[in-house]
Amino acid sequence: MASLDRVKVLVLGDSGVGKSSLVHLLCQNQVLGNPSWTVGCSVDVRVHCSYMYTK
Repeated sequence: MASLDRVKVLVLGDSGVGKSSLVHLLCQNQVLGNPSWTVGCSVDVRVHCSYMYTK
């Protein structure tokens, strides 16, 4: 039987430290060349399926 775990990640930090750039890199696999300032909040979604097989 395979189980599927789901994780939600919230990235918090001071302004201007690269939170949006980090999330974009993790979700899109590409570096933001010249990112603009994020006002309010930004949402990115990446679905990663990881199955753990148990007996």
